[in-house]
Order: sequence, then C-alpha cells, then structure tokens
Amino acid sequence: MSETVTIQLTQEAKAKLMEIARDCNLPLTSACEIILTQFAQVTGGRIYTGRWREHEGGLMFAVQWPFLTGLAKHTAEELAKMGVK
Repeated sequence: MSETVTIQLTQEAKAKLMEIARDCNLPLTSACEIILTQFAQVTGGRIYTGRWREHEGGLMFAVQWPFLTGLAKHTAEELAKMGVK
C-alpha cells in the first residue's frame, strides 16, 4: 500500500530531480518515489540532528546516504502506471 506525500522543494532541487527523471524517462513524481524508497530501504540511510551553536534554537541536519546501491525493479505494467513511455 502506498500513500501520497506532498513536499516543498527549492527550485534548484526540483531542477536537479527533473534532470534525473528526464535521464531515466520517468515523470518527476516517479523518480522521487524511487529515490526516497531506496533511501528508506537500503541499509545505511540516516538523518542525524544536532544543535547549530551559531544560531540560537537552530538545528543542523546531516544526511548519511545508504552505503549500497539500491535496485528498484518494475514490470511493464508498473512502468505504465508510473507514466513511463
């Protein structure tokens, strides 16, 4: 079962993700789904937080990407649902 999540992206982040999606012949939403799913499922993906001493009340976030390459496999039917042409 999947769930729809709405996120806000900077223009720069969206542009980079759109470039990745185009290179893979995927709609932006499908590329984001694959990237986030693999981050969550592959061993090693974490986000650490800590105080940002220079800014009172601020936090720093350190993103540790998974150590291994994730592999997402999709059938022709799944690809059609994702909007792959």
